[in-house]
Amino acid sequence: MLDSFFADTIDEIGPPQRCIPLTAEQDVRLSKCLPSSFMDFLRAYGLGDYFDRKVQYCDPAEFSPILALVFGADSDFSHKDCFVIAQSAFGRLVCWSERHDHFEIDLVDLRLTSSKLAPTEFILPPGFEKRERSSDPNILARSLLVSDRRDYEEFDAQGEPMFDRCVSSYGLLERDECYGYFPAAAIVGLDRPMRRIENIRRVKALEHFTILAQLGTFHLMKLERGQYTAIRPIR
Repeated sequence: MLDSFFADTIDEIGPPQRCIPLTAEQDVRLSKCLPSSFMDFLRAYGLGDYFDRKVQYCDPAEFSPILALVFGADSDFSHKDCFVIAQSAFGRLVCWSERHDHFEIDLVDLRLTSSKLAPTEFILPPGFEKRERSSDPNILARSLLVSDRRDYEEFDAQGEPMFDRCVSSYGLLERDECYGYFPAAAIVGLDRPMRRIENIRRVKALEHFTILAQLGTFHLMKLERGQYTAIRPIR
C-alpha cells in the first residue's frame, strides 16, 4: 500500500508516465538501500517520468560511477552508500543516502544541497515554533516524489524558464537523454550569458553527466535569502 502522501500527490498530479516495471533483481537490490515508502512507489509504478521527462526516475546503479567522480574521497559522501534515484532534464541528480537522506547534486552549477547538512535558515514570525525535522526515513523519502511542474526548471541568462522551449526546439527527450549546454557552463563561467536556448543540445545523459562531473570542484551549498553560499568543497 502506498504511503498516504504518495497516494495523495499522485491523485493530484497523476502517475508517472512511460514506466518500466522493476525487475526482481532491482527490487531486491534497491530495497536494501531505499526507504520502504519509496520502494512501494517504485513497485507500484516502476521507473517512469513526470512532466514530459522533466524528471526521470532511474536505476541508481547506472549513476554510481558519476557519484564517484563528484565525491572523490570526501569524508561525508561516498558513491558506496549514496544513490541517484532521479535525474532532471538539465542535470540535477535527486539522491538518497541513509546517512544524509534526500540531497541533490546540480551538475551544471557544481552544487550539492542537503537540508540535513546545510539547512536553509528561516526567520519565523513571532508566535511560531520551529518544527523538529523528522528522523523517519519513510517520511523524509516523501520529498523524492516530484510534486509540481515548476520543480527542476532551468533558467536562461534573462531568468526565463527553458524546459518547454527546449522541448519545442529540440523535441521530447528519450529515456536516456538530457538537454546540455555546449560549451558547458563550468568551462566558460557559471554566470556567463551563454545560458541560451541556442547553446543547448539534446544528448545522451550518462555520457554528458560523466563529463560535467569532471569539470570542477563541487561545493556543499546553503540557500540563504535566495542566494547560494558555499559551505565547503566536496573532495
